[in-house]
Amino acid sequence: MLKRFTRMAVGFAGMLLIASCQTGKKGAFVVEGSYENADKLAAVEGPISKVFLIEISFANKPPVLLDSVRIPAGRGRFTLRARSRTQGIYEVVFGNNLVDVPLVNDTPKVTIDVDLGKKDDFYDVRGSEGSTQLKELIAGFGKRNFEAEKQAVLADSLRRINAPDSALEAATRMGDDAIQDLNTYLRQFINSSPNPTVAAVALTFGSHSFQKGDFETALNDLVKKYPDNHVVLDLKRGYDQEAAQLAQQQSQETGWVGKQVPDFSLPDANGHSISLASYRGKYLLVDFWASWCGPCRAENPNVVKVHNEFKNKKNFAILGVSLDKDKSAWQKAVQDDRLDWKQISDLKYWNSKAVSTFQFEGIPFNLLIDPQGKVIASALRGEDLENKLKEVLN
Repeated sequence: MLKRFTRMAVGFAGMLLIASCQTGKKGAFVVEGSYENADKLAAVEGPISKVFLIEISFANKPPVLLDSVRIPAGRGRFTLRARSRTQGIYEVVFGNNLVDVPLVNDTPKVTIDVDLGKKDDFYDVRGSEGSTQLKELIAGFGKRNFEAEKQAVLADSLRRINAPDSALEAATRMGDDAIQDLNTYLRQFINSSPNPTVAAVALTFGSHSFQKGDFETALNDLVKKYPDNHVVLDLKRGYDQEAAQLAQQQSQETGWVGKQVPDFSLPDANGHSISLASYRGKYLLVDFWASWCGPCRAENPNVVKVHNEFKNKKNFAILGVSLDKDKSAWQKAVQDDRLDWKQISDLKYWNSKAVSTFQFEGIPFNLLIDPQGKVIASALRGEDLENKLKEVLN
């Protein structure tokens, strides 16, 4: 398993595309390093000939390439330099973004020793308390996040095979406990870390597991505690920007409520046209998704659950509308996820007639239509979907 801190933790910083980075000026911040066993990694991924120093932004900005040097094969030493105006997060990246070592520039010089032949605990850092704390955070988070993801996969597998409720409840409870353990660890780290930059990284780790209100409270507390730390402020700006974009998207999605659905039809996998009008007289859940959409696949078990719960209601149906472009991938996902209802698609990806007709900007997305063809709800997920269907069908 390669060591990719950016992909695992700082998702909104984006992929580190070396070719598109901006070049910074050299100066006060120095990273001195040694490495070994580069040939072991190169045997799988190709030769490693350069090492890069990159600055990471939490404000939805691209990473910045600050310095790079050529390195000999196998083992050797290197020195990277950059201008260091304020404390932030940096990465030393080996080769084509194969392995990265995250650092904090809380001192003028940081020393690292990297063993590229190891899968875990592959580097040591000296001279920087912030970088040491960051390494500890990544290890602690990784262990607990792995357990939470393992329990989530188990619960999802049990749902797919229609396991007994007792088994599913036990798996769900274990998953909830794992998430709670993860969040407790992150909260304690955020509150106890003496380094605001590392605390901000810990908060980004919690962006997928904290409740929205808890995340916002922790973020606002960090801003009050460290009003001059640019990483904390960048995190706040980035979050506010994404929140505004989400609010705009949700406003567009809920804009269909109360309106009549237009005439709309697409072919099924056999080429037979299916229209929304053919469901008139029933409550119809129109589910927009795609096989390539991770959040859609994660939400599919919830849609399967309500289908199994309400499929015997004569006045209820589900229609899947896929944004796939590969028919075989679409049909495989339908089978794998057990989507036992009609599916349609024009296989045109984001150029689908569905997108131009209903003007949504993200999936999964859905519309709940009443028997008269009027939209009564949209963008329902999880318990909200189940509760709304109970309200209108029972």
